[in-house]
Amino acid sequence: MNTKQVEELTGMSRQNIRYYERMGLLEPARDDSNAYRDYSEEDVRRLKLIRMLRMLDMPLKDIEDIINEKVPLREAVKRQKQVLQTQQKQLNAAIEVCASIGREKDDQPDVDGYLSRMELMERNGGLFARFVDDYKQIVHEEQERKFSFYTESAVNTAAAFEKALRKYADDHGQKFHMQKKGKYPEFMLGTETYTAVRVLEKRKDDEKPAIKIICEKKESDHRSGQMPEKRRRALRGIHIVATNIRRYGRKSILNLILSMLTVMILAFYLGNMTGTRRQLKEMPEDFTISGEIWNGCGEMNHGLFISHQILDALYESSLIVSIAESAELTGSIAVDDTDSGDVDSGEPDGEDAGETEKISLTGVNRMECLDGMQGEDITWEDGMDWESFQESGGACLVSETFAEESGLSIGDTAGFDLARYSQGLAGVILTREELQPETFLIVGIYKEMAGRDGGNPEVLLPLDVVKGIYEKNDKVYFASALSFEVTDPMMLNEAKKELSGAGLKEIIYGSPNSYVGIGVKLTDSVFIRSMESAGRSLTLLESFLPFIFLIVAAAGYIIPSLLFQNRREEYAVMRALGTGSRFCSLLLYAEHILPAAAGALAGAGAGVAAGAVDAGDAFLVWGSYLVFYMLGAAAAMWRFGRFSIAAVLSHRD
Repeated sequence: MNTKQVEELTGMSRQNIRYYERMGLLEPARDDSNAYRDYSEEDVRRLKLIRMLRMLDMPLKDIEDIINEKVPLREAVKRQKQVLQTQQKQLNAAIEVCASIGREKDDQPDVDGYLSRMELMERNGGLFARFVDDYKQIVHEEQERKFSFYTESAVNTAAAFEKALRKYADDHGQKFHMQKKGKYPEFMLGTETYTAVRVLEKRKDDEKPAIKIICEKKESDHRSGQMPEKRRRALRGIHIVATNIRRYGRKSILNLILSMLTVMILAFYLGNMTGTRRQLKEMPEDFTISGEIWNGCGEMNHGLFISHQILDALYESSLIVSIAESAELTGSIAVDDTDSGDVDSGEPDGEDAGETEKISLTGVNRMECLDGMQGEDITWEDGMDWESFQESGGACLVSETFAEESGLSIGDTAGFDLARYSQGLAGVILTREELQPETFLIVGIYKEMAGRDGGNPEVLLPLDVVKGIYEKNDKVYFASALSFEVTDPMMLNEAKKELSGAGLKEIIYGSPNSYVGIGVKLTDSVFIRSMESAGRSLTLLESFLPFIFLIVAAAGYIIPSLLFQNRREEYAVMRALGTGSRFCSLLLYAEHILPAAAGALAGAGAGVAAGAVDAGDAFLVWGSYLVFYMLGAAAAMWRFGRFSIAAVLSHRD
């Protein structure tokens, strides 16, 4: 087999298969004519084994030993199980520490205690081995990184600045050396190099601003531990962000609550929109649109004359199903002259026959032809059911009342003198036409139902039998009543076009009465109103969605702008001490986004718990909110950094 077939059988990509070949784990045969690879069933089995072992996170070296039969599969899998169990213990330990911190009521947990605990895990092969060392180093560096002091003398010049710094060094018995003078001087204190900045700070008990000098150690090119610069900056950022979130706890909590409430509202909004979409999708499945043939004025739905052209069009349509068709005959029980004396059951004019013992015989193809009929309403002859009844050529059902009055029962044979009505004068007047007598075997008795639409015929016949009677008597067949269902409510307009093409029209109430079945009545009004209402709701919800996310973006701009107002001096000090603008902006941005993200996640979870959205939609709401909120916050951060650092530090801004 070729590579494509192997890909389909193993679920591996071509690149992976080639890689395992290069590693010597697979050696497919080659076609001598074209040198193409020809994989065998054994090759496929080996690839599946490799894939299984890789999914167990087994190293390729161990897999190679198994393939080369250097190590038994059972032994290798047993060793891998031990490795996975060790990793599982490490992950469980990490999860336990996270859970412990989450249960802390204090916003400032015992960091030293947790560090000791993680160090113990480290010694036992824990997950925090490298992180603990690096983070401890960063925390230690940050503690020694910055110091500040107040000075009573004015610091308006570079010389005055140097004088204040020298005085601090002398007071603390440290060696001082000025390296660079100016508004942001650089100097050595002992063996470390610092940058200094002067700020005015208003004290609570003193109306006159005090002069505060902040000093920060410069980054050394030769740091202990040889930590990569990217990791150092990342851990330092995490430490600063976490510290500031705790320091500005009220603002962080406010940010978190606002985000949570907003996402909860969005979740319910999206849930409403999703529910409306689902309603539009499922509504056609919940609705059954049925139709009936009536006369043109809408006064009769049975005893009609429905032409074979209409019948053919309906049966041929793929949009119409469950056609319940019936055809009515009239007549009387045939009476034997030798038993009944001078009784004549078939007068030529048909008038006396219509007045004496007149019965209705109706051919049906479905139970639905009789309103409300159920299978349990029929008492059948042994071995007979509805399907067998329809396939029989000379069977009938009789009503309970007719059976009682006529003395007939299941298994009897009954003869009937038959007639039918035909149209006269454009379907306004009916004319009776005699038909040949027929004899039927009674195979069942059905229960009558009071108020049944179309009445309770004395005799029910299979529809094909009635069609055969028409054909035997050389008469044109007309259906007397007909109902149907539309296969797909969403194809309702197409179904209406086909009905119109078949010659059916909408009912015009008040038009002249007739027996012609040319009107159609559909139960589509509720479906149409429901679909239109749901469609309008969905359109309204979708049209407001962009404005909602615009509001979210505006909130992402306004809220950070308000929260950043008191952070300008802090930002200016960081910039003056040599921290890059991008790093400063990223720190402030992260301090604002992280509580917002946590609050949004809580709001999404609340939406799931309330049943407004499922997990997938909740994640969509959370992600969408965060994207637009971050865009607004980014705009606020960009605007926030556009000020003069010197003006802010001297309180001129």
